[in-house]
Amino acid sequence: MKNHAAFGLGLEDLDAVIVEDSKPMQTIIRSILLSFKVARVRVFDSVDEALQSMLAEPPNVILTDWRMAPTSGYQLLRLIRHRHMEPLCYVPILFVTAHGTHALVDKALRAGAHHLLVKPLAPSTLHNRLRWLVNDDRPLVLENSGFYNILGINEALDQQAEKLETLENARVYHEQAIRRLAAVQGTVDKEFNKVGAEDHSEADAAPDPEPVSKKKKVVLASSPRSSRRQGFAAVRNN
Repeated sequence: MKNHAAFGLGLEDLDAVIVEDSKPMQTIIRSILLSFKVARVRVFDSVDEALQSMLAEPPNVILTDWRMAPTSGYQLLRLIRHRHMEPLCYVPILFVTAHGTHALVDKALRAGAHHLLVKPLAPSTLHNRLRWLVNDDRPLVLENSGFYNILGINEALDQQAEKLETLENARVYHEQAIRRLAAVQGTVDKEFNKVGAEDHSEADAAPDPEPVSKKKKVVLASSPRSSRRQGFAAVRNN
């Protein structure tokens, strides 16, 4: 096991290589790196040109595009991670690409990349990633395949994939539960409206109740106290 070539260095000590087939993007990345006062920046249009220079003078970090022709950034990563490419096999690679899909990130990290940045590239983002990189103490280990990779990266990605699958299953179950609830609620609403309509029909068919005022008059007329008052009045008149 061995640490990558940029571990423990300051940004001002970095020897950086840019492999990018777009001239405007070359200029942008180079200007950002120089603003960090890195020790050296080398820029190449193709992987073949970069390899010739890096074999003679290995850098501390490589920033490369993913999609290039005839040799891609991914192929560059696989080339330098082989054990026969020492000391280049210890150089960390940061991809700078416009295609930051989950599948691409997973593929790059499993192949030995340290990070992937998405275009357009902000200076603060690159600065933070480089600061993180020089403090990243994860060692590179030689796998049975003959390629170096970051210790524990595959296990970490497998755990993350399992969590994502669990979350996706939970989301699907939640959506199914909502659909089932909506179906049940629709049935309940239909039954409720049906019962309400039947009650309303029965109420319309029932006879009107006797007015309350008439009930009060009957009660007053038949009240014992009222009868006694009428009797007293008759005695006085006699």
